[in-house]
Amino acid sequence: MNVDPVQASAAGIERQTPEKKVAFAPSPFGTALGDAPTAEIAETQFSPAPSVIPEHEVKLQLDTSSDMVVYQILDKQSGALVLQVPSAQQIRNIQQTQELLQRIAARSETSL
Repeated sequence: MNVDPVQASAAGIERQTPEKKVAFAPSPFGTALGDAPTAEIAETQFSPAPSVIPEHEVKLQLDTSSDMVVYQILDKQSGALVLQVPSAQQIRNIQQTQELLQRIAARSETSL
């Protein structure tokens, strides 16, 4: 049975390996001891990764027909709508339900 290795990185995302710089610290005993061992100090420096996370803008609107706050998340570069809460379909359903409830209430008032 053969098992292929799984690739851990997602497509389009590059992983960066940290660069290590090794510096030698002077011996705490000075140079009088001759060939005294030196301590190694390792510093890890990360180079900045290119931004692959899209930037978004949040926009709040008050829908006057239903008195609801509508949250819209827009892509900053293209201005395209990424997400809207509640969705346009949900807003239409709420408006239709409110109209239906108003008609039912009007019928019950006329029958009294």
